[in-house]
Amino acid sequence: MLSSNALNQLTQLKKDIRASKDYAEGVVRGTQGRYGFAMLDDGREAFINPDQMQRVFPGDRVEVTLTSNDKGQLEATLEKLIRTELKEFVGTYLVRGKGHFVIPDVSQLNRWVFLPPKSRAGAKDGEYIRARITRHPFEDGKGQARVVDRIGAPTDEAIERKYILSKFQLRHQWREPHNAQLEQVIANPVITPDGLERTDLTTLPFVTIDSETTRDMDDALFARETENGLEIMVAIADPSAGIPWDSALGKEALSRGQTVYLPGQSVPMLPEALSHDIYSLVPNTPRPAVVCTLSADSEGNITHFDFSLATIQSAAKLSYDGVSEFLDTPEKASLELDESIQHSLTLLATFAKARLQYRQQHALVMAERTDYDFRLNAQGKIEEIIRLERNSAQKLVEEAMLATNVCAGQFFAEKNSNGLFSSHAGFRPDRAEQVSRLLKAHLGDEAKSIGEDFTTLDTYRTLIQRLQANNEHTTLLAALKRQLKPSELSLSPQPHLGLGFDFYANVTSPIRRIQDFYNHLLIKSLLSEQTTSSLREEQLEALKEVNSNGRTACRQMELWLVCQYMQQHIGAEYDAQVVMVNSQGIGVRAEANGVEAYVQLRERPAKNKGDSNKGGNGKGDNSKGDNSNSKAVQKVDFNPDLLTLSVDDTTYALDQSVKIKIQSVDLEKRQITAQLVPPAPSKQESDFTETTELS
Repeated sequence: MLSSNALNQLTQLKKDIRASKDYAEGVVRGTQGRYGFAMLDDGREAFINPDQMQRVFPGDRVEVTLTSNDKGQLEATLEKLIRTELKEFVGTYLVRGKGHFVIPDVSQLNRWVFLPPKSRAGAKDGEYIRARITRHPFEDGKGQARVVDRIGAPTDEAIERKYILSKFQLRHQWREPHNAQLEQVIANPVITPDGLERTDLTTLPFVTIDSETTRDMDDALFARETENGLEIMVAIADPSAGIPWDSALGKEALSRGQTVYLPGQSVPMLPEALSHDIYSLVPNTPRPAVVCTLSADSEGNITHFDFSLATIQSAAKLSYDGVSEFLDTPEKASLELDESIQHSLTLLATFAKARLQYRQQHALVMAERTDYDFRLNAQGKIEEIIRLERNSAQKLVEEAMLATNVCAGQFFAEKNSNGLFSSHAGFRPDRAEQVSRLLKAHLGDEAKSIGEDFTTLDTYRTLIQRLQANNEHTTLLAALKRQLKPSELSLSPQPHLGLGFDFYANVTSPIRRIQDFYNHLLIKSLLSEQTTSSLREEQLEALKEVNSNGRTACRQMELWLVCQYMQQHIGAEYDAQVVMVNSQGIGVRAEANGVEAYVQLRERPAKNKGDSNKGGNGKGDNSKGDNSNSKAVQKVDFNPDLLTLSVDDTTYALDQSVKIKIQSVDLEKRQITAQLVPPAPSKQESDFTETTELS
């Protein structure tokens, strides 16, 4: 046994050793390889070698000691696991000999995790599973997991949906408290527990305008003439009338955030019995609504607006195609409508045209992005991708919704209330220097006349409007758009620079989005001078996260299905547009179906076929391996500010039109590659070539 003096000496020695080391804390980041990095709290990053990476997962918070390796890199040695974020994940069950593993579908995690015999739940090789970590690898690099759910086999019907639901933990089932409340609402569909007085507007010919298949109809429109111009009434379905904020369904709606529109079938925010029936603005049935009534002059100015509570009754469920046909070619229209509805639609179209002109002059109108519709077969695979063209009816509805949300934002700002605003701060702060450099280089003295503070609405709006007005700035404008922050939700009134509005608050889709639902509750509390529960900051942050999670789930499922679909179209040619540029090539989007692919433009170093495992004699002396067919050295210039890539004598820029040919599809990596198709020669060039060949 050591004496107290020896123990004290040992303790002091440990303290001295620790003091002599450079300790730091950070978060582990994985890579495509076996190594990784520790992203330190002070902004530095330290290399983690492959042996050390076996002991941690990406996202782990660790304590490390720092040294400098023989490459001059800052290198981390793991000392302590502080916290791990990886608890459950999805992946593929793998059997290798007597070993059973799961291949995690986790970003930056590139190794298998062992599944002990009692933790396999009968899963089979190749199945998709959900697993839970039971033993962290920090001590010896040997992590373990157990199967908590068998999702299914790759060949199962609609397996992509099941997998995505599990991967992103999308809440798609209703529990007993939700069902109990649902039954109560269905049993008393007309009674509104909010007890607020509502104006009877059931005699006005409101109509809904949606796609043919839409069932969750949450807005209806009506317009009439007044002495000072037009009066537009937007009636919005009011599910908050029967679903209290603190009820089981209200809390669940907040947890879901929004309806997630996965291909083939959505994951609704509210039970379909409510979103498709009880609160949907179905025709010829009274429904509770929040109504925005706004007055507009001939130039599209909103001269007055107010919000009220009402009971309305939709006179008809109209389709975009039917209304568009009536507006564009009335002599050929097949819709049989009452004169009052026809007159209202004509006035709504007049308002939409004036409002668009107003936004072009006083706000911002960005270029439209084409939408696409995935038609799935019985197995849940894409059968066809349809390009959707926006028609006059869709533009009419869009202008009405934009105007209503602008009024809501203004209403909350004037009342100094904690409405849930949609804000947009413009350029990312970390790109300010890059943006300034671009503007000085391409606008010169004109940049000074616009202003320097692009965080203000007036300056930002002026800049974008000037760039939009000059075709010479197309490439510059496209590059600047890639430096923008995404829009976000805020409990304080902040401008929406992307739309060019002082304030903007969504209220037009309360059946589908919790932010609109919440804003309805706030409107009613302000009208009735009653108090309502405010959204807390931590709830707002959770809402942002769940909404982002839903969007990512949609993108990943769409990409999975698209890659499967495009396996049948290798070799197909498409007109496309450049949507991304980096130092190696360009990302393109096919105009016909919206499919995105990558085109490698910088030539990779050619491999000697004699050194390849796929050909030659393996000794490097294969006569075909002399690279005689490789291209000459390219002249490549990548401009990271303007996002252009010049290869030899050709420059590629954002939004540029190109023609592509699908080259390959990597289903595992969800990647589609393409090659550029040279433009067809003109007739004169073709005749010259033919003559030359004949002679």
